[in-house]
Amino acid sequence: MGKLSRAGTCALFSGPRLRCPGKYRAVPALLTGLLAGGAGFVACTEGPPHAAPPAPHSAQSYVRPYPAPFGYGSNLGYYGTAWADEQLAAAVRAAGGTTIRVSLPEAFLEKWGPNARRKAFAYYADSLGLRDLVCFVGEPAPAHRDPAAYPGCPEPSRLFANLYEPIWNPDSTVNPNNYYARYIYQLTQQYGANIRVWEVVNEPDYITGTQNKEWLKRAPEPAETPNTLAPIYCYIRTLRITWEVVKKYRPAAYVTPGGLGYPQYLDALLRYTDNPHEGTATAEFPATGGAYFDVLDYHVYPSYYLRRRDWRRAGRFAYTRNSDYAAAQVIEHRNGMAAVLRRHGYDGRTYPGKHFIVTETNISRRPADWRAGSDEMQRNFGIKALVLAQKYGLRQLHFYSLAEATDAPPPATPVSGPDEFKLMGLYENLNRDAPGHEKMTQLGQAFRATARLLQGLRYSDASTVALHLPVGVEGVAFAGAGRTVFVLWAKTQTDQSEVAAATYGFPTALHLAHLVQYPWNYAAAGTVAVPDPQRVALSGTPAFFVAEPPATVVLTK
Repeated sequence: MGKLSRAGTCALFSGPRLRCPGKYRAVPALLTGLLAGGAGFVACTEGPPHAAPPAPHSAQSYVRPYPAPFGYGSNLGYYGTAWADEQLAAAVRAAGGTTIRVSLPEAFLEKWGPNARRKAFAYYADSLGLRDLVCFVGEPAPAHRDPAAYPGCPEPSRLFANLYEPIWNPDSTVNPNNYYARYIYQLTQQYGANIRVWEVVNEPDYITGTQNKEWLKRAPEPAETPNTLAPIYCYIRTLRITWEVVKKYRPAAYVTPGGLGYPQYLDALLRYTDNPHEGTATAEFPATGGAYFDVLDYHVYPSYYLRRRDWRRAGRFAYTRNSDYAAAQVIEHRNGMAAVLRRHGYDGRTYPGKHFIVTETNISRRPADWRAGSDEMQRNFGIKALVLAQKYGLRQLHFYSLAEATDAPPPATPVSGPDEFKLMGLYENLNRDAPGHEKMTQLGQAFRATARLLQGLRYSDASTVALHLPVGVEGVAFAGAGRTVFVLWAKTQTDQSEVAAATYGFPTALHLAHLVQYPWNYAAAGTVAVPDPQRVALSGTPAFFVAEPPATVVLTK
């Protein structure tokens, strides 16, 4: 059987279609402007739109709560025929992962049969205990691809033909002439029991040079979005079909756009309907794209956001290349997307709010161009991103990728842009290492420690507030299952340095009778009893402190 396209790729064997420059594409003009000027997210300046009545049976009327534990995830990647999907998934589990991001393109299933991956999916769940999988869908079989070539596009649309055929037959069964609806229906029947989040087309807002700030005033043009090569109204139609079919047959599942990178595209999704005539609202097309997803999935590669223009220094760049600023970008990108959602009424009042997940993020462990990278920076970023994601309410975070795809040169050795993305992984180069001989990177060891030490726990706002963290110290508390775990570190604030130090005292109000410290690689290193909770030495690398018995939090007014 041929190999299935891995998460993190948009087509079989096509290589990653990625959010950042350096990942086999040119720097987008907008991103170049952000890096040069430090403008961050482009603000939406128009006034709040008039809120229409919520569309029935849509994400404008109800969003299902997300009760599942936080998902520690990874994209699998592809490392040649020596590594089967099942072995890659087992490597994720061995590293502490609880979920994975997969793909089921129609083109693959048409070639190998609709049941081609059923045994693999059963193995993920039954043998490995991987739950709440994210699956990105799309890539029509050649016979089902829309043949329309839109103005300026080098080839026909990448979306399905017959999107505007009725979704449902009069007897409420899926209309087989709507190829995409039939495809999603088949997936719900064969694989739906294992898929928690349905991700519609990987990175539909992938760009190659457009000034996408213009999308705040007009719809993206088909030629500007090479992963769809179609009007955004057709993409919204694809979201709507996914929503209707998934919610009928797998109502406990969630639907999301596929790994967005730009709030401007999200803004357009929330302005237009699936009406092929300029996305206007009619009785047949009553709701904008926000009605047809309940999770917002985004991608962020923080290394590209760690410099800005400092006009006090004649416009020269100011750099903040360390793990704290990198981890903060994961949250900043969430906040930028959340601001767009609130502006359009997805605030829990006008319409229900959305859940958030990240299905691609990481930094390289070697520098490339102006971007910094080291084992320590990547390792520390991994822990900080995982714990901050939970603090700020993300439901899952997936690293790109499971393993590296090339050998790492000696520390501090610069690499090319493409190799920068080949040096992101929980394991070293699996193109080199056969199953049974894999070697964890420092990021992999840190991922394993975080996932295992926080297993069964949830973010505790009360315990985090009770820490009374001083300036220069960051930390998050987790509680449950008779345990409290604190993750603490001294903030890194120097460019290209992971060196930081602070002395912290746990408040006596926490009543910590016995405290044990676990290092970032605790599976390979021993624990340390903390003799004096009032004088704990912290560094730029997060440490885990387990309270036994659990901390007692006394809230005071």
